[in-house]
Amino acid sequence: MNKPSVLLAVFLLTAHSAFCQEWRSSLYPSNWKPGMQDSEGRFLHDFSYAGYHRGERALPDIKKNTVDVTKAPYAADNSGKEDVTATIQKALNDVGQRGGGVVYLPAGKYRIDVSAAKANPLKISYSNVVLRGAGIGQTFIFNDNSDVRNTAVIQAKPTAGGNWLSPESKAVSIAQDLLLPTQTIPVSSVQDFKVGDWIVLRTDVTKEFITEHNMDNLWEPSLVGTLFYRYITAIDKKANTLQIDAPTRYFLKKRDNARVYNVQPVLSEVGIEGFSIANRQSTLPGLGGLDFNTKGTAAYEVHGAHLIMINSAINCWIRNVSTYKPDENKDDIHLVSSGVLLQNSRFVTVDACSFQKAQYLGEGGNGYMYTLASNDCLIRNCFAAYARHNYDFKSMRSNGNVILRCRGENSTLASDFHMHLSMANLFDNTTLNKDFLEAKFRPWGTLPEMHGYPTTQSVYWNTVGEAYPAKSPYVIDSEQFGWGYVIGTSGPASAVKTSPTAGKIKEYNYDSAPEDFKEGIGKGESLLPKSLYLDQLARRLKLLK
Repeated sequence: MNKPSVLLAVFLLTAHSAFCQEWRSSLYPSNWKPGMQDSEGRFLHDFSYAGYHRGERALPDIKKNTVDVTKAPYAADNSGKEDVTATIQKALNDVGQRGGGVVYLPAGKYRIDVSAAKANPLKISYSNVVLRGAGIGQTFIFNDNSDVRNTAVIQAKPTAGGNWLSPESKAVSIAQDLLLPTQTIPVSSVQDFKVGDWIVLRTDVTKEFITEHNMDNLWEPSLVGTLFYRYITAIDKKANTLQIDAPTRYFLKKRDNARVYNVQPVLSEVGIEGFSIANRQSTLPGLGGLDFNTKGTAAYEVHGAHLIMINSAINCWIRNVSTYKPDENKDDIHLVSSGVLLQNSRFVTVDACSFQKAQYLGEGGNGYMYTLASNDCLIRNCFAAYARHNYDFKSMRSNGNVILRCRGENSTLASDFHMHLSMANLFDNTTLNKDFLEAKFRPWGTLPEMHGYPTTQSVYWNTVGEAYPAKSPYVIDSEQFGWGYVIGTSGPASAVKTSPTAGKIKEYNYDSAPEDFKEGIGKGESLLPKSLYLDQLARRLKLLK
């Protein structure tokens, strides 16, 4: 090699090393601790509590008390010819009433008939029950009914109790404003509480709260406010304080009737795993954006439907579940509207799942593959595609959640923070191909519940963009209320939008100042740590030892 070639090689190697030099976020130094702030008051929440048992335990592989539904006394048909809804439901109830176990569906096709008209979703109503197939592509659950308006095909929900909005004890006021994340809650009295109690910390959407969030005339006090579901780890009777298992995620002010009350968990250790699942597509006409309001249309028939819902539960999981195209569907349709909904739950992990190809992508809450309206849940290693929204957060009860190492492709609209100020959620190592992430003022919905500012204090960490969608030249559009954080992007589609912070959409003015924090745009490949959630979890687990 001649001298000029050697010099060129050295130059290119040096340039590559400089370009790939590892770096850390200024908000996450090597000595980071929860609560650490920079000079402008910016900070990253501790997201390490997300997932099954706070990430402290692996998902279990339950083997005891396994019931094979194809054997006596159930003898369920697995050829797809017979309706086995009642048979599988009986097995779920029997196993639950005996204290728990596994309802096993060996390889084959299980035809069920779950419909809104019959009001008969497959219900898991007992703790410690696992619904398991032989694996994706081996066990197929086919819902042979497209009339599923506002119905979940598989529903894990207690028969009674567990509602975060229904106190099971007298509400006790929080004694002082709590403006930053804390695990110490001063209350007017501790006498009605004991260690181990599950509690809700809650505020109302007062007129002052509305004004503080620039939502006058767009939000009303009937909107449900901030909700944190926690359990008590210690009580100080002298100081009248409760110690809770994880930090709060947003301010709790006396002005907004900040209070605490008991809501005990009633469903736990439920698993849904190891099968493929699909809906029969609707053959009715009418899939327009607003057709869900018109009876006799396909949109009306499938509106608000989900394949799987977990509601009012803790420490549950969905694992290795995938949608598929059944032979009965003329078009390449896997599901009629939405996939997974996690509602009023905590510590749920969704792992290695794939949901895609929805029939109806219209308005009103249709065509969402993964929807979070819960605390501290974890969606990891999952795939979503051909949806209206691939990944979605809704409401002030949606906080502390993590989407880790997931992929989104070919969405009609963004994977987004959708409505009503969800707070402190994390997209971590998300890969996007013709999909993008969005957090900005949304002048949609109807009074008194205009979507408005959909999030605050949420983080996009180490995002990879493979290709921009047709509707956005950005992989992330982040204009959150107050501070939001975009740290590290890479790939051919790595551009980010964080402004303008004020303007008008439709006839509505918005102001989300200050401009969201962004750092390392186009340099995510060399960001340390690669995963914020996993690093924070490792730090916390080290302290627990």
